[in-house]
Amino acid sequence: MRRWTRFVGALVLAVGSILVVLGALEATLRRWPLLLGHEFANGALSRYSTKADGIYYFDRRLRMNFMIPNYRTTMYYNGYVWEHRTDALGFRNDPLHVPADVVLLGDSVVYGHGVNFEHTVGHLLERRTGLRVANLGRQGDCAFQEAYLLTANLPVFRPRVVVHVFTRNDIEDLYVYLANAAMEEFIAQPVEGITYPPRTDAAQLRAEHEKRIRNRRLLRKIDDELYVMKMFRWIGFRVREWRAMPRAEAAYDPRIRHDVADVSTNPAALGWRYTEHALAYMKYLTDRAGARLVMAPFTEGRQLEILRDIAARHRIEIIDTAPLFKGPTALPNDGHFTPYGAQVMADLIAAHL
Repeated sequence: MRRWTRFVGALVLAVGSILVVLGALEATLRRWPLLLGHEFANGALSRYSTKADGIYYFDRRLRMNFMIPNYRTTMYYNGYVWEHRTDALGFRNDPLHVPADVVLLGDSVVYGHGVNFEHTVGHLLERRTGLRVANLGRQGDCAFQEAYLLTANLPVFRPRVVVHVFTRNDIEDLYVYLANAAMEEFIAQPVEGITYPPRTDAAQLRAEHEKRIRNRRLLRKIDDELYVMKMFRWIGFRVREWRAMPRAEAAYDPRIRHDVADVSTNPAALGWRYTEHALAYMKYLTDRAGARLVMAPFTEGRQLEILRDIAARHRIEIIDTAPLFKGPTALPNDGHFTPYGAQVMADLIAAHL
């Protein structure tokens, strides 16, 4: 009995000590998440997710994320902190103009990653021109989401001009969202025959999203919310990455053409063919609505050459955005627009219009 009592006492002491250490580590990581570097802090603090503290909910029919309407939170990435605030339709506008003169399509550079609302392209364009601007930009979007957003929102906003901002990572992003077969299926459809499944009722999706978060099991809540658990996941990811490196280096043959590296600059790649067909479809939609489609590329080099060829084939207006690559237009260690970069883009669009 005495030995059993000593054993239980030692066990309680050990467990208690572990809990104290984990509690101290949790408090430390919450106070100073950068102790483990920007990569860990990005994963721990990012709100680009459908989790409990995320800014998205997911539509299964469309296989797309949508930003939660009328939602406000503080965002963090790569050391930059900004306020995220959405309008009644789930976009970053203040105020929301319906109808609007100009609709902006794009990814995080149009959304305004890393900066507050007053430094977004849409707000600066509106202030520069006096036109009513609707910013439909969202982090991670590419031709897959943008073609749908234009389909759904062109009748809502009835703009005179639609500005599509292409970003250098748009081609690779397509492969994240779509399998090759899905891209081929889209390309095979004539532009006048492209359709989308009906969107699930947004209120229903948000209610399901909130219910799923409320009904999480305790272990799931712990896994989602504790920084210590995020640390363990991050360490596991880095260990797997470290173990995979020797195999990847051994398998690499410089004589072989690697498609992953080539898709962003090869116009024959499936991602580029999908993007061209999506742009042709957007041109078809805007022409039918009596609006102009304008491309404003945030890229240069070979990608810009490909975009110019696409614009010429489909008679799409394209803005010369060379000034974007002169001066401090990109956030250091990040690549998104600085306030100055957003102003330059807004000025270039305004001058073209």
